[in-house]
Amino acid sequence: MLARESGPAGGKERAERHFPHLGFGETEHVADARSGYEPILTEALALYSHDRLSGQRFREGWKGVGHLAHGWYLRCHRGAKAVVILDDAGFAEEASPLRRSVIEHVVALQWLAVEGERILDTVARAHADSSQRVRDAVETAGWTSISLGEADEAIASAAADERDPANDYLQKFAARARQYGDAHTMVEYLIECGRSHPSYESAICYTDLSDETFLDESTRRLWQVPFATTHVLEALEAVREAFDPRPWAVELRRLIEQFRDVTDAVREQDGLPPAEWPPLHNF
Repeated sequence: MLARESGPAGGKERAERHFPHLGFGETEHVADARSGYEPILTEALALYSHDRLSGQRFREGWKGVGHLAHGWYLRCHRGAKAVVILDDAGFAEEASPLRRSVIEHVVALQWLAVEGERILDTVARAHADSSQRVRDAVETAGWTSISLGEADEAIASAAADERDPANDYLQKFAARARQYGDAHTMVEYLIECGRSHPSYESAICYTDLSDETFLDESTRRLWQVPFATTHVLEALEAVREAFDPRPWAVELRRLIEQFRDVTDAVREQDGLPPAEWPPLHNF
């Protein structure tokens, strides 16, 4: 696991880099040490591909969650790319819901990496519950474009009543983050929630507080490559645990080592001490 509290994203330093609305001052990308994240992100995104994974098999105990491992990873991979694309187009502020989704899916992958097929009962029960709520809303709204009978069949197919409810608490992100994430996951998650939902944070970025002028777009400068790099590496670290053998041992270890070097260079540039990195495992 990356020591995100000390990197381009994490704790106070994470907020300083990515969340200037907290009062740490506006930041935007310039040609400084942070540029070192760009080649790491480019190479990391290239690791997970059909060509690179050709012939790869899932481990015993993870075969039943292969579809989840693949899908959840792609949500991280494509979500991170989308955030960078939106940033390039001037919509970094409006990318908050995508950043939140990436964070959620990284934690889900970390859960899957540890537990494998033991997550299936919880996922199935969550799917049944969510589907039931949608089905009930469709009935209340009187929609005719969705078949209630088909919805009932889909809910029944999850066989929720036959599955173990012991880990239902892990349907909630906060519980997963406490158990499988790190101490800083909730910080960034709550910040992105505040910016995604109708709130003071989602509104005030379109006002110049110095003179209360209304703006057509946010003036916050939130360069997204460090965020994307951090979370793609975390997602790759997690998803590789589902495969036998674990892929990208040499490449991913090298990229993480480069990430740590760049992060320490950023910290030195910002007048901070080097990070206290945990040892790399499973490489």
